[in-house]
Amino acid sequence: MSLRATVLQALRDAASPVTVADLATRLGTPQTTVRFHLKSLSDDGLVEARPESGSGRGRPQMRYRSRQAMDPAGPRDYGFLAQALVDALGDTPDGQQRAMTAGRELGRGRARPDVEAASDVVDVLDDMGFAPSVDGAAIRLDRCPFLEAARRRPGVTCSVHRGLMQGVLDAHRDGRTVTRLDAFVDGDHCLAQLSGSSQ
Repeated sequence: MSLRATVLQALRDAASPVTVADLATRLGTPQTTVRFHLKSLSDDGLVEARPESGSGRGRPQMRYRSRQAMDPAGPRDYGFLAQALVDALGDTPDGQQRAMTAGRELGRGRARPDVEAASDVVDVLDDMGFAPSVDGAAIRLDRCPFLEAARRRPGVTCSVHRGLMQGVLDAHRDGRTVTRLDAFVDGDHCLAQLSGSSQ
């Protein structure tokens, strides 16, 4: 268990609010270290600090207690979630269409209408980790942030990606479309083809 988690657990186990000195003694840890973790836990909304009342002259001593909240500092495994969702959609008859629709909504939300449409698509893809580059009328994607899911269920995963690009284009309302997205071209990149013209 990390020291941060140990400090949080000690606060949860305490019958009443405790001081930094109380925690440091209980954990056998320097007060400066305890203060550091209390600040981090407080910033994440897991700890509440209140001044001790009636403590005499000078700055009042702070007492800390835990708040009921889930710790956001733990590990994340979005790949597991992505795989579960991709598998669920892959097993439904309209899974690819649903994936495309979800991607489109995501793309519309990320679009920046003040930027030229195709450049905006490239910027969004770059922000998401696709390592895009313009290749004539196509956009080459040299990386896939969902590579494992895409290899397992390319129809669903690539539908999300195609929908994402189309959603960005939709937000610009200039008539362009993503006509195709070829996955794993030559085994090392994907290629999105854009067509249509600005009105």
